[in-house]
Amino acid sequence: MDKCRLSIIIPVYNVEEYLDRCLGSILDQDFTSYEVILVDDGSTDSSPLICDRYSATDSRFRTLHKPNGGVSSARNAGLELAKGEYIMFLDSDDALLPYALDDMMEVVTGEDMVVAGYAAFMGGVPVRNVRPRATVSYRSADYPKFFQDNIRRNCEMLDAPWSKLFKRKTIGSTRFNEELSYAEDKLFVFNFLAICSSACTCPFPVYAYHIRSGSLGSDIVSDRHLMQLRRFLPAYAEVLASLDRRYPSCRKLNMLYHNDIVGRYICRILNIFLTRKTQLLDADYLRWIYDMMAADPQQGIFSVRFAQAGNMLLYKIGNIDLSLKVYRFCSRLTSVLRKK
Repeated sequence: MDKCRLSIIIPVYNVEEYLDRCLGSILDQDFTSYEVILVDDGSTDSSPLICDRYSATDSRFRTLHKPNGGVSSARNAGLELAKGEYIMFLDSDDALLPYALDDMMEVVTGEDMVVAGYAAFMGGVPVRNVRPRATVSYRSADYPKFFQDNIRRNCEMLDAPWSKLFKRKTIGSTRFNEELSYAEDKLFVFNFLAICSSACTCPFPVYAYHIRSGSLGSDIVSDRHLMQLRRFLPAYAEVLASLDRRYPSCRKLNMLYHNDIVGRYICRILNIFLTRKTQLLDADYLRWIYDMMAADPQQGIFSVRFAQAGNMLLYKIGNIDLSLKVYRFCSRLTSVLRKK
């Protein structure tokens, strides 16, 4: 095999139903200068055997078996083994679309990162197609324009590490946060964006993202999710602050704290407090939320969605005890109505 240009890292955990589809989509690619690192993260089904079968029949496939440690631990283990010029992350229940590797490797000319598109499927039915608008190389002084062109609603282009290539040398010691099981992938992408200085876009869908019910991403109201957000948001805010300092005139970056942290995540937490009883609703948690909101210079009662005006008003009043009483009353009322 020629010098390996691409390392494809795939964390594997109890996905025997989907793994052949995932790995077959790699073998169907015309581009061949790759290695596949399968990280079996303590699977208890037949996934380890499937990984071993591919590794035994194709020298480009390698399998690492390790105790269960979560998807971040698996991806980090794969990064330690990777030898390719670029790194790609592929989830084992997803797949590459035809010509994905050719499309991505043809547009890259040494940039730190390639961002391509993806097609989302639910029950095998396409529900969303997200992709850059054009093939563009952003280098040096043009790099801030990458954010202007590719930060969209809910950061849909940059939320996940898949459908992207990362230059391995630029990744350096950057790793996934193993304390997180939610948004750890988004945090990795933004930590990488904060250290790289060039990127290019590929205006084709290259990745088939299969949305499954019961996945980690669908659990967004539990106490576990609330605790994950409390770990994730300060780290995300820190990397956004570093990007703001680096590119102070990039408006879409400057607005991410307001639009994403406050308008998306903080408002989600407050909505959970309004509609669901939780032991996490206390003065400490609410004070932490209000401190996060206070760091947003764009904050106003109607600065996010109109439906959030009540949450914004309570924050503006600034009385923690009053807010607690309102949220607890509303959550009890909602619970009673839900039972009827």
